[in-house]
Amino acid sequence: MNPGLEPTLEPVSPHVVIGETLLEATSERKVAPGGLVTVAFLKAQLDGGSDHLGIFMPLVLDVLPQIQATSFATVEVQEAIFRTHDLAIPQATLTSLLKRAVAKGYLRRETGRFWKEPGSKPPPVDVALHKGAIERDQTRLADALVEHAARRALHIESTDAALALLFKFIEEEQVDLLLDRPTDRPWKREQGDLGRAVVAEFIRDVAASDPALSAVLNRMLEGLVLYHAAFQPHINPAAKRFPDLAVYFDSNLIRQALGYEGGAASTLMRETIQVLKSAGASCFVFDKTVAEIRRILAMYERKLATASGRSSLRQGPMARHFLTKQYSTSDVREIQALLEGDIEKLGLRIHRTPARVAEFTGGEAALTKRLLSPKLQDELEPRLVHDVDCVAGVLTLRKGRRSNSIESAHAVFATSSSLFIANARSWWHEDERDSGVEPVVHIRALANVAWLKHPKLADDFKLRELVALCGAAMRPGQATWDRFLHHLKELQRSNRLTSDEATAIVVSSLSEDLLRTAELESDDEDDIDTNTLDEIVSRVKTDYAASAHEKMHSLRAGYEKRLAEVSDRERVAAARAETAENSYSEILRRSRIKMEARARSWARRIRLTAQFAIVGLVLVGGVSLVLGHHVPGGTLGKLLIAALIVFFLLEIIGILKHVSEFSEKFETWLDKRFRTSLEDDDESIEPPNPWAR
Repeated sequence: MNPGLEPTLEPVSPHVVIGETLLEATSERKVAPGGLVTVAFLKAQLDGGSDHLGIFMPLVLDVLPQIQATSFATVEVQEAIFRTHDLAIPQATLTSLLKRAVAKGYLRRETGRFWKEPGSKPPPVDVALHKGAIERDQTRLADALVEHAARRALHIESTDAALALLFKFIEEEQVDLLLDRPTDRPWKREQGDLGRAVVAEFIRDVAASDPALSAVLNRMLEGLVLYHAAFQPHINPAAKRFPDLAVYFDSNLIRQALGYEGGAASTLMRETIQVLKSAGASCFVFDKTVAEIRRILAMYERKLATASGRSSLRQGPMARHFLTKQYSTSDVREIQALLEGDIEKLGLRIHRTPARVAEFTGGEAALTKRLLSPKLQDELEPRLVHDVDCVAGVLTLRKGRRSNSIESAHAVFATSSSLFIANARSWWHEDERDSGVEPVVHIRALANVAWLKHPKLADDFKLRELVALCGAAMRPGQATWDRFLHHLKELQRSNRLTSDEATAIVVSSLSEDLLRTAELESDDEDDIDTNTLDEIVSRVKTDYAASAHEKMHSLRAGYEKRLAEVSDRERVAAARAETAENSYSEILRRSRIKMEARARSWARRIRLTAQFAIVGLVLVGGVSLVLGHHVPGGTLGKLLIAALIVFFLLEIIGILKHVSEFSEKFETWLDKRFRTSLEDDDESIEPPNPWAR
């Protein structure tokens, strides 16, 4: 392994420990590298149904046979556990565990010491067997890290060294964010720390994507968080909920949750909100925080409108996301219009910032001085005013109540700004000389506490949290970005680069990767000289040109493909249209035939009916006429009757002829009328859709 990269995690020798000094001696490192197996064993105990205290009981029962004396003190059990399992357990926790053993009849307590009960044997606990399986899994994880590091020109000499490096990274990036020590030091990028970058890359790109490796890493990580919780006085893992805790979110957290810094940050923050709410916390946003987000969005709306404005944006996660996604001013205006509704969709309620009450506040002037930026020296700077107002708001909501437990803190302001938390903590303890839970907490620390209450509720939550931290750890430092942006401006002034090219280089992901590589390859950021920056610019431009060429080919291929598809669709459309037209003509022809037949049939029926009615009337009239005349008798009478009959028949024939002619004309007229009517109905027949399937 490279010199200077070997983590210094040697266990504290138990032989130099007297009384209760073991906890103090191991306060910096309570877990030796070999203890990673043990902490993963603790997580397995929790999964098996043990509580946050009971997970340590198998370790206690495992070392009791090592103590030869019939009586012993708590510190002797503490030393035996550290000697056997590379783990230091707080004496208060051990005392509670030993009292459980007393309650079960394994021990008795007299004169402040614990005595073994003759004839009472605890149930056998094969800790070594369980730890052996865990150790084999962790060895595979370490071997994978060694293999990955070799591809990055980092030599890790052994499996133990790989586990030590992994342990150091997890401790620094995740476990330190418990409630009592979230920001003792702001996170600083160690220049030239190749090991840190390689571990971050391994966790994000290798372990997290391999189900077997991610399961091992997750048990290790969760076990460490569970173990460290035993040392935290502000944490009560036995409490399953926050009974009365209001969490007010800072603007940076809201922007992450709303997706202003990318999908990964949004997913993690939304899950964090759900974890807090599932633990009973009420989640709020001060209205002044919403106003600050609007102010930030207004700044982006102005700067995204011009190339010079885009290049002047400070290269943070939000700026890079907006630039890489090519947000326009109209996009930002739309975001502003939907802001309050989107915040409420996150499950957060917007709360009016309470007016300051002197009885509960009063020391904000000192806080303002601590938060004052050395560069600005402006006490009215909007961000500074917002932070002080939010701290005062939390203190006002607390109404003078103080608590040593986060569960009863009543209200806290959550943020991810380490510098803000460090300054607020110093103000709270040194200027205010106050105690208990500070008004400002780190969101990841708070998420740790919430997760401890329901570890099984948010599956793999801690692993996803660590992966997100790995992404941040792999970004180049702000000083490197500032140096790179200054170099781009110099290239623009010398006309070696256009403003559009500079913007394209800034938003390229390759720029970030190359800058990070340059950081790792140099011992100091000042060693990143102009030649190195020129080479980065050249490589990004070449990659950009290649990408543009590839995109052009892709667009051309896509165009030709769409053109061919259009031609095929036109041929299909023509065929379908012709088929549809023929089908429609056939439908109309058949419909017309049916229409004509129906018209003729109705006209004929009406004509015959009318004709028969007229003939009947004529016959009835003729008979009545004959019968109504007086006819003399004899031969003359008979001749007269015969003449009348002949006359009558001739008249009837003539009348019937006229009726027949008239009825035929009438039938023709009816036929035309019926056809016209039926043709109007026929227009309701729609032509078939040639695109219907």
